[in-house]
Amino acid sequence: MKKVFCGILCGLLWGGSNVNAQKVLSQEQAELQQLKKYEQNNPPKINMPLLVAEENEDLFGARLMRSSTLLATSSPERKQPVFVLIYGQSITGSKSFTDNIREYLEQKFPYANIRVENRSIGGFGGEQLIRPAVHDVYRACPDLIIFHVYGGEKHGELETFFSNVRRYTTADIILMNHHINGSQDVIKYNPSSYNYLQFIANKYNCELVNVTRNWSRYLTENNLQVKDLLRDNTHPNRNGNWLMAQLIGRHIQVNTLYPSDWYKMVRSYYVNTASDVNADNPIRFIGEPWKIENGVACGEKGKLRLDFEGSRVDIVAGILPPGKKRGSARIFIDGKPVSQNKSLYTITRPSAGPGTWFPLVRRIEHKSALIPETWTLKVTAVNSDSTVWSFDVYGSKTGFDGSGTSDRSFVSKSGRVVIQMEDFMFAKIKAVFKNVTKPGFEATWKVEPLFVDIYKSPIIEDEKVVYKTTIVQGLTNSAHTLEIVPIGDGLVPIEAIEVHQPPLK
Repeated sequence: MKKVFCGILCGLLWGGSNVNAQKVLSQEQAELQQLKKYEQNNPPKINMPLLVAEENEDLFGARLMRSSTLLATSSPERKQPVFVLIYGQSITGSKSFTDNIREYLEQKFPYANIRVENRSIGGFGGEQLIRPAVHDVYRACPDLIIFHVYGGEKHGELETFFSNVRRYTTADIILMNHHINGSQDVIKYNPSSYNYLQFIANKYNCELVNVTRNWSRYLTENNLQVKDLLRDNTHPNRNGNWLMAQLIGRHIQVNTLYPSDWYKMVRSYYVNTASDVNADNPIRFIGEPWKIENGVACGEKGKLRLDFEGSRVDIVAGILPPGKKRGSARIFIDGKPVSQNKSLYTITRPSAGPGTWFPLVRRIEHKSALIPETWTLKVTAVNSDSTVWSFDVYGSKTGFDGSGTSDRSFVSKSGRVVIQMEDFMFAKIKAVFKNVTKPGFEATWKVEPLFVDIYKSPIIEDEKVVYKTTIVQGLTNSAHTLEIVPIGDGLVPIEAIEVHQPPLK
């Protein structure tokens, strides 16, 4: 896909629109607006032909065993939480597509507690999307990622993305290849891209959804023209989004025909086994043992210790016995309060620029230890031909932290903000959206902890729902010791501890 694609795409979306230039937009809002505009003269078909079963469909889902198991084994008595993250550019960025995915999953798996979030950035090909992915994906803790993007193949950005997903997460991945598009009623595709995505799927254990082949097949079998599933020459219309969700959804199934090793990546340690005196038991009580009530360990005094290997730890909350007070516990990693690990912070994606969903800055880095706070980049000036922007940077706790210009890389006085010159989006926003970022415009981002210093069991409103709390993530993917130490203000009920160990180190 040519680099000019971004300009064509955004021109299609916003050329000639009367947008308040200093207001920001969301990707899903933008796509929905264009879809509704298209549907004024092209109403969607209410009843679309159903898919014909794919050859070897029973083999689908072999690389989605963890997420599909969580979904399929959820029951009225035990509803598992499942987080689905959609990522890519405008093809996956439509609210219509997000809704289709959510509706499909909720209908197929009615007892799972499903959360679907779409963080796609329209116009960001693979060579660009790799930059904000550090803010959007790697620390989001998804169970399933649905991904599609154009580009990023020639210079390795796409492979870097999947390598990082496998290094920082235990998520299952659905990788879609490209649907059929174009201005003419001709079914064609890019063989090089088709083969490369198959290579990526095999190397990084992704479930490949062959949209290219099955979209073509659907058009042919139902006597449809290419344009019948598009709102322009590129983007799916409402019926195209429905088809894409159907093609994805049938892959999400438990496949017992293939071996799976996801149990190696996510291990569950049930706290009611901590009393076992077996010397090899990795989970144990130190000091006064916790009481076991209805299979749930309830701590008030003694420590709970777990030796593990991995980078993330979740607590599965237990049900508090009737009449008892909920208590709190301090979290220690490797003998120290988890908050003393200065590397356990993440930076959220910077907010959008004016009149766009593009972030004003693609990536924020740092070279000094971070603290939790909100950061603001405020534009102070723009030169006469609108090619260089000046700005100040402030932290809500750090305070004023320096000034810079968009024609050079920026390092704040504290070192808590580092921006590479190529990550400023001022010029791109001007070129694509015809909006010049004016003095006074502000972009913000947050620094958030990747840990819970004091764990307090959540209030369980529905005892049939599984409640999980990520108490730490972002650790080195190696051996660690977790200690949960009740403060003494009440019982701390814990059913299990889940440890995540990404496959790459």
